[in-house]
Amino acid sequence: MQRPAYHHGDLPQQAHQLALETLRAEGDAALSLRGLAKQLGVSAPALYRHYADRESLLAELAIAGFTSLRERLLGVDQAEPRRALIDIGLVYVAFAQDEPNLYRLMFGGRVLPKAGHPRLEAAGRGAFQVLEDTIARGQRCGYLKPVPLALMTAAAWSLVHGLSQLTIDGHLPGGRAEPMLAEGVLTLLMDGSVSRSENTQENPL
Repeated sequence: MQRPAYHHGDLPQQAHQLALETLRAEGDAALSLRGLAKQLGVSAPALYRHYADRESLLAELAIAGFTSLRERLLGVDQAEPRRALIDIGLVYVAFAQDEPNLYRLMFGGRVLPKAGHPRLEAAGRGAFQVLEDTIARGQRCGYLKPVPLALMTAAAWSLVHGLSQLTIDGHLPGGRAEPMLAEGVLTLLMDGSVSRSENTQENPL
């Protein structure tokens, strides 16, 4: 469907929005700069002035995805360490469920290598940092075992990423079909990570 004529300076924004809509509906394989240009009613060279190639366009979509994920993670209440860690995981899984094709693009290293896109690498790190900071806070409070921070963060990230991928690929019930699944799996990790002194003070969820 051809889009209305754009105003001067709006082409990058309109191209990004149309690319995001196409990604959501059909996946990244359906995206091409020439296809977007045709839908927007502009010449391909006009679009190439803003995006060097298809990979640059995909990188911008992924950057926006990591920025959105980070904003959602930052919205988690950090008042209680245990609840914050579980809620971080729930928000992460919910993001994947809400944006499955964008999520696949963000973490599909074979499609979009982060090494070639420094801004993408920084955006991914920014989202990861929220999880790392939450775990570090839990350790400082004596709630989590004092194992290396990198190890604990990798374990938590691996769990929520794997759970997200299995869910959006249809191998596990979605959060809407089984609301307690994600929280139950995350709780298992949290209880296994609780320090002995804290574990004696409260019952697991």
